[in-house]
Amino acid sequence: MQTGYRALLASTLLPLLLTACTEEAPLPPPESRPVRTMLVGGDIAGDFRQFPGVVDAIQRADLSFRVQGKIIEIKVKEGDMVNKGQLLARLDPTDYQIVLNDRKASYKTAEANYERAKTLLEKGAISKVDHDKIRADYFTARAKLDAAEQDMKYTSLKATFPGYIARRHVENFEEVRRKQTVFTLQDISELEIKVDVPETIMIQLRRAIEPGKVSEPKREMYAVFNQIKDVKFPLTTKEVSTTADANTRTFQATLKMEHPEGYNVLPGMTATVFAEVLPTERGDSLSILLPVSAVVADTGKDPIVWILDEETMTVSAKPVTVGEMSTDTITVSGIEAGQRVVTAGAAFMREGMKVTLLQTGEQPGKQP
Repeated sequence: MQTGYRALLASTLLPLLLTACTEEAPLPPPESRPVRTMLVGGDIAGDFRQFPGVVDAIQRADLSFRVQGKIIEIKVKEGDMVNKGQLLARLDPTDYQIVLNDRKASYKTAEANYERAKTLLEKGAISKVDHDKIRADYFTARAKLDAAEQDMKYTSLKATFPGYIARRHVENFEEVRRKQTVFTLQDISELEIKVDVPETIMIQLRRAIEPGKVSEPKREMYAVFNQIKDVKFPLTTKEVSTTADANTRTFQATLKMEHPEGYNVLPGMTATVFAEVLPTERGDSLSILLPVSAVVADTGKDPIVWILDEETMTVSAKPVTVGEMSTDTITVSGIEAGQRVVTAGAAFMREGMKVTLLQTGEQPGKQP
């Protein structure tokens, strides 16, 4: 009887014990984790490095009146194209006209006195001292008249070069001070793109613009814009700084681009600049634009990326130096050409972890 009871108890509890053990046992770790990657630099032949850039006008000026007063007429609006010398705005000239009329009258009197003094001096009717004083009064009156005429001209604001009105800073009938900015004028017949480049690229760019460097290999450079698909805009070097940024240790290069006919490229827009890597530069670490998700922090809170070994399909941490960051991209240096960087799933990586590639969305870091 007792034996039968034990058998019944065992048959009842055993499935429950097995179920409990199954629920509490941890799941085995996956053999590999799927990740998305980006190939940096690409093949040695035709290798291009990419840099984030910002578009600026080839020439820019903040225009202001050189005298104060009330604006009575604004003849242009934002976005208007203007020619050199074109009238943009006028101040109320009433007060300056009154001063000008007074200076004209004073000058006429001083001029007449000076002419009489010259005649009297020849006749010996006045002393040389009196003559010199009258002469000085004449030249003083002439200078005051010139200043009044100049102030009258300054009540009109004209364009100093051809361009377009990027911004209007005042309203009509507003009182303005002298040298208060009224318009921002930009010349976009040519455009500049400013980028931060590593030392090796800086040296090559400077050599390209130094006089007598005719033997320097020509570097292909071009810009692409997110809003303009499948179009490359050629670039040339304008100037390169020789002082590195204290934080990123990069150098600012200013590249020149012809204004693209038929495309709306304006100052303030962002671009991606592609610069060909010359043979003397290959093998150096890159300064490249990566998705923000590719950069994570190690245990010491220093920035790293995960590099994929395509032979073993394992990842290893690579310390990097980070630069400028936008909404979804960040500039990174310290990566070698040809390395494959984990761009999605980096937060879940650990040293030596096996991974598999997600084929969808692969973005090699070669030229587009």
